[in-house]
Amino acid sequence: MARNRPKISNKLIDMSRKDWEYLIEQYIKDELDRKITILYYLDGWCQEDIAATTELSRKTIMTHLKKSLEIIMKHI
Repeated sequence: MARNRPKISNKLIDMSRKDWEYLIEQYIKDELDRKITILYYLDGWCQEDIAATTELSRKTIMTHLKKSLEIIMKHI
């Protein structure tokens, strides 16, 4: 079953891990949002595994990811 994935801008696809880490650290202020964003975008975890680790639903993880991606997109 296909899962919805947040759409990533081409600008973000070409960024280094170091650049991602900088943006996340600077602009994602909520600790849980930072953790979810790093696990998903940098460490390659799937939403289901993040949900299991954080004891949140996959839908909630998706909401956090969309919020974080919107914040990051405002600053690139």
